[in-house]
Amino acid sequence: MSDWASTTRLPVRVMLAEGLSVQGEIHLQPRVAAHDGSETPLELLNRGDSFLPLSMAHGKVVFLSKAQMVALTWSEGGNFDDPIRRSAARSIRMEVMMVGGSEYQGTAVSELPPIRSRALDFLNELESFFQLSTAEGTVCLNRRFVRAVRPMPV
Repeated sequence: MSDWASTTRLPVRVMLAEGLSVQGEIHLQPRVAAHDGSETPLELLNRGDSFLPLSMAHGKVVFLSKAQMVALTWSEGGNFDDPIRRSAARSIRMEVMMVGGSEYQGTAVSELPPIRSRALDFLNELESFFQLSTAEGTVCLNRRFVRAVRPMPV
């Protein structure tokens, strides 16, 4: 049996630019070319598509503009850790202040080369979103809406 049209659903909360918060489920691909396992929320957000589908509780689907997404958070399900990539990664603790006043404290994982492994190098990456593990769960933040970042000791 083929899993061509099947996706893994992950319950998330999305904060949009105007402050509206929406809850639903994102759809992750069961396989990706870059690594073993299913697609991660960060990979979904950094794909070239401008919109992503969000399944709502009442069974309807809404297409959200990634450019208008400030943050996507989840707290359960889906262990997206890749042990091979973890060995090359470096942890960066930071406090992130967003446009609109929300703040997040947590740890980001950087896979940058050793000569470019500062928090500033991580923040200046070209991808639109970056992931932060917090005490409440995991959040993907849109760099476009980051107001300021304060590095913290690990």
